[in-house]
Amino acid sequence: IGGIETHQKGYHWSTDKCQILLKVNAVGQVAVVYEPDDYAYLHPHIREDSRNFFKVYWTGDFPKNDDDVTDGNSCGNGICESLITGGCLCRTVISETRVFSRMPGNIEEVLANLYIGAYDPSAFDSGTYVEEEANGVKAYLTSAGSYDADSVFEVTDQYGRIQRLKNAKESVRIQGAPEFSFRNAPSFMSILNTEADVRDAEYETQAALDHYLHHDNTAPFIAIRLIQRFTTSNPNPRYVKAVATAFRTGKYGQFGTGTYGDLAATIAAVLLDPEARSVTLDADPFRGSLREPILKVMAVLRSMEIEKSDAYPVLRLEGMSDKIGQMAHSFPTVFSFFLPEYQPDGRPGDASLVGPETM
Repeated sequence: IGGIETHQKGYHWSTDKCQILLKVNAVGQVAVVYEPDDYAYLHPHIREDSRNFFKVYWTGDFPKNDDDVTDGNSCGNGICESLITGGCLCRTVISETRVFSRMPGNIEEVLANLYIGAYDPSAFDSGTYVEEEANGVKAYLTSAGSYDADSVFEVTDQYGRIQRLKNAKESVRIQGAPEFSFRNAPSFMSILNTEADVRDAEYETQAALDHYLHHDNTAPFIAIRLIQRFTTSNPNPRYVKAVATAFRTGKYGQFGTGTYGDLAATIAAVLLDPEARSVTLDADPFRGSLREPILKVMAVLRSMEIEKSDAYPVLRLEGMSDKIGQMAHSFPTVFSFFLPEYQPDGRPGDASLVGPETM
């Protein structure tokens, strides 16, 4: 255990008051600023000169420094402090309000208006909640017929995930100017390095990955990429929709488990769709895709029935990146060898067709 100097340098609980302020930049992003009654040192992430900005969703306009933008509003008509270094420094208040005063009409209404997760009500003592159910929504109320901010709604979303959401909305408002407000942003990690830990980092990473996986654009994005690699560079919208649907539902005919993101169902849709097997479409000169350079080389080797020898038991293809511009497992970037949207010169490009392998 170190001396008193060691303890004075660390963080500790105090009865002193500490204000939480926001610094708002020219585009509405905010940084958190702490203002304790008394201190000897402030962490760089919470000082007035912090540039640790993050995006928030304002309900309308936001305080703007006249020196930052031409349409400034004097930092909320003088409510906030105009900083010489740019931006507005504002005092804040946080409010929690009830969202629903009745049973929601459908699942979509719940998902569109509630953002705060809740614990599973079954984890609490018997009698803590009264359960009601209607319109595909389960409501857990602290008292029968009473919908308050502590009520919990349970729904199953379109991807089969059970969502438990608190019947509340938290808003951050500028003190003295409540018309400037935004929904309180979720936070996993403390802005203080000493309070951050691996567990919270893993939670935030998992939440981000889960958000990306279930984003509305994920299924069609993956569908187009897989179709381009397996069958044709220019699939029609119906083909893309069929593959995206297989990804979302996890089923394509007899293939798949019915689980969101099932790749067995997805690949089955790519390879077995009528567009992938149509003999008529095979006669179209603009149909299909070009063979990648490395696949052309492998096709030649197979056609020549190449075999290993005792002197050279392992076949090596040296300098292929320089010779043909491609080598297996040697991507130039994380985006692989080709740009999916690349349009070649000539008639294909003139027809707005893409040809990734022509790069």
